Amino acid sequence: MKVLVVDDSAAVRARLVVLLGELPGVAEVVEARDAAEAIEVSARDLLAVIVLDLHMPGEHGLALLPRLRRAHAEALVIVLTNDASSALQRECRERGADFFFDKSSDFERIADVVASARLAP
Repeated sequence: MKVLVVDDSAAVRARLVVLLGELPGVAEVVEARDAAEAIEVSARDLLAVIVLDLHMPGEHGLALLPRLRRAHAEALVIVLTNDASSALQRECRERGADFFFDKSSDFERIADVVASARLAP
């Protein structure tokens, strides 16, 4: 399976590449630093998992989220952000997120979710 990580922080992307790249069944983890790169990758690759930050330069992740969901309806979409308000979580779910995680407290849970989803029938 192919995973896309969309985050403007090179350190966060690098950490996710290592974390997710070690999971069985993950063939490749590709990176995008902003919405424009994410759209480019989305158009050329079949994605099984998308990990999306919300606050990036240019287009906000909230606007990008439904576009990625439409392009990859079967993908597991995980929002990973520092802004973990309940209102934002609700809005992300309405726009197509399957999971919503706080970077400061839930980072490692992403690997568990991706590994479990891979095992689901």
